[in-house]
Amino acid sequence: MKLLMTALVLVLSGCAQLMNGQSQPVIVKDANLHIMYTTCNGAAEGWDTCATKAAKTCTNGYTVLEKAENANGGFRSLTFQCQK
Repeated sequence: MKLLMTALVLVLSGCAQLMNGQSQPVIVKDANLHIMYTTCNGAAEGWDTCATKAAKTCTNGYTVLEKAENANGGFRSLTFQCQK
């Protein structure tokens, strides 16, 4: 019974980590033009995660310059420009 409870705790903590994984940072590609880049990879992050990061970075809104995704959907990147 102790072994079963230990296994259950480990599985649940692993799921919690997957749902709250490390978010990738927003990188400044061109400070003069306010162009930024971020990724939202894997099963825990989707395009909505990239959009949320862009919205938090650009208080006056943003324009999507480029969206890229690999064939299996495991890697997503978003290049965007903050509106002035």
